[in-house]
Amino acid sequence: MTIAEKIQALAGAELISEIGFSEQPDTPFEGLSKAITLVVRLSDAVVDEIDDAPTKTYFHHYRTVNAYIDRVAEKLVLLLTSEGYRAAAVPASQSVEEFAGRFSHKKCAVMAGLGSIGKSALFLSKKYGPRVRLGTVFTDAPLPAGEFVYEDVCGSCRLCTDACGALAIKGVNYAPGMERSEIFDARACSEYMKRQFQAIGRGAVCGVCMRVCPKGK
Repeated sequence: MTIAEKIQALAGAELISEIGFSEQPDTPFEGLSKAITLVVRLSDAVVDEIDDAPTKTYFHHYRTVNAYIDRVAEKLVLLLTSEGYRAAAVPASQSVEEFAGRFSHKKCAVMAGLGSIGKSALFLSKKYGPRVRLGTVFTDAPLPAGEFVYEDVCGSCRLCTDACGALAIKGVNYAPGMERSEIFDARACSEYMKRQFQAIGRGAVCGVCMRVCPKGK
């Protein structure tokens, strides 16, 4: 088996929903330019309970899936290391600077050909829409790169824009190269969650824009 096949086999055994590979020249880890994207589908039964606010069940599900992705990512790191390669994982959900992680999981997923970015600034999987969580492992292993063909899947839809209580979604269609701030106000989203949902997950989750998106149904 090639190293790519071993990675796919491990991901399959762990019930990862989708996996993809991409080349990231601006890698956060020196010398590790191959990115492995892990996609885990969220439970429709849990997401569908979200109305105009998140539920405590969704908050628990969100944290549990993130932790599961981190566990599988570390297993991939151990696999790659045992095969003589270098590897490091980017946590599924961790802010290292204001409203941003060390590297964009969404960027890697899009470059791997797994989906697009919506008006909500969420990653929209071709299979599952926004109802997913992502993880990324960087390595120097010789992996194939997915085919990057960007598609605007939102069109004139405004469901997420109109449903956003924070008014954080600007209603602008994303195009490759755009900054997140051009389509989405991360500060407004964060402050709204902290203000409105302290009793539900300490104001750290919302999910309304994800729930209303027709691409996830």
